[in-house]
Amino acid sequence: MKEILEKLYPYSANKAVDDILNTYDNQKYVVWNFIYFAVIEQQKLFYSWKKTTEQKEYKKYLLNSDFLFPDGIALQTFYKIAAKRLWNLKTKKLDNLNWTDFIPYFLDEAKKRYWSQRLKLYLYWSKPEIAEECKKIYSKKWFNVIYAQDWFSWFDWENVDNSSTTENPINIMLIARWTPTQEMRVQKNLSKIKNNKLIVFTVWWLFDFIAASWWNEKIQWVQKRAPKFIRKMKFERLRRLITDPKRNWKKVKSTLTLPMYILKYLLLKKE
Repeated sequence: MKEILEKLYPYSANKAVDDILNTYDNQKYVVWNFIYFAVIEQQKLFYSWKKTTEQKEYKKYLLNSDFLFPDGIALQTFYKIAAKRLWNLKTKKLDNLNWTDFIPYFLDEAKKRYWSQRLKLYLYWSKPEIAEECKKIYSKKWFNVIYAQDWFSWFDWENVDNSSTTENPINIMLIARWTPTQEMRVQKNLSKIKNNKLIVFTVWWLFDFIAASWWNEKIQWVQKRAPKFIRKMKFERLRRLITDPKRNWKKVKSTLTLPMYILKYLLLKKE
């Protein structure tokens, strides 16, 4: 548990943009992941036993990533109590750097700092229609979308190798799939990521929300984000559960284990 909490990025969204771009300048690649509380429960990340080989590998991949961002109020709550009771963590309170808000923020900030055509985007998602829709949307926002591909085939790395050259490009790949599949696929292709000098974000269902924001009858399966006032009230997860219970119940159910985790790990201090 302690190593996961210590790995969580403890600063603001604005500093995160600086740190990611600085790491990219120095290292020439970045691997960046999110984690929310339901994943901690589903993948048994705090357990020291009863873990499958895949769960052990997944935890190792998270700890090896350059950045691990906290997503959601449940994880924020657990971290805040842990910081008070157990260790001197880097901060007493985490910002909610969720992928649905931070990815658009990062892209907009990067576009402000560099001319937009220097940013080269690669989109990798499951449904071909959504990948193509997001390509259109990003292109309308003046992003240089080099390539978009569905998940049902291995990524065509030649499209990265042979893409049009730009002086000092910033190569950004958004990989959207479920956990832990997306993170494990990133790790299996780490050498290619380094060779192609990519900033890689594992973004889960982000493309669904992007496509839904430009609603189209052809993509009715995508899920819209909650209105801003619901997000400010921290009720977005509840709204998703109500509007699409089949898709969101498992996540909400896992989050409901938060009191048990607080009792076991923070009050009784068991591993």
